[in-house]
Amino acid sequence: MEAAPETASYRHRHRMAWQSIRSRYAEAHAAAKSRGLGDEPASKAAALSARGDIRALMSELLTRAPVPAIVEFLTVGREWGEAGERLLEQRDAVLGLVESAYPQPTWTALEPLDREAIEDDARWFAWTTAWTEALGAASPAAQAALGGDTASLQSSEMRIPTSPRRWAPWLTSAAVIVVATTGIAIATRE
Repeated sequence: MEAAPETASYRHRHRMAWQSIRSRYAEAHAAAKSRGLGDEPASKAAALSARGDIRALMSELLTRAPVPAIVEFLTVGREWGEAGERLLEQRDAVLGLVESAYPQPTWTALEPLDREAIEDDARWFAWTTAWTEALGAASPAAQAALGGDTASLQSSEMRIPTSPRRWAPWLTSAAVIVVATTGIAIATRE
């Protein structure tokens, strides 16, 4: 399977996807900095703009790479950051995972998440929990890499709280935008 053309094509496609995500992140980071954001807020804002693509790529790689490669990845790429900003700094770790992945699952029946599920924080959290439990059960080395805690990774990206308080600022902002847009639309009609 290592020398198969499908494997080479699969890895090439995912290297290009990773490069595209990193390029968009760099552009969004520069734009955020030009708007006056500090380095850390700019990193988070830029990572949020690519979060869906990051999750899609990682759910694919984390189910298609063999367990030893995932364990190696977890030694350096375990902490993703609130929006994935720290993962984007782990270029070599992610590329190592890409170079070990195969077009078919190697150790789990767990499927990568689809595009709709990627955007849903609750479904992402459920998937990461199931993935972590499956990985911990797959090998003692994986269990040790997870720190013996298969309930969730220590990464804040993998442990997204689902309380309604988390959504209050977003819902308030959305309501203000809807009211303002409605007011403008009514004013321009008259």
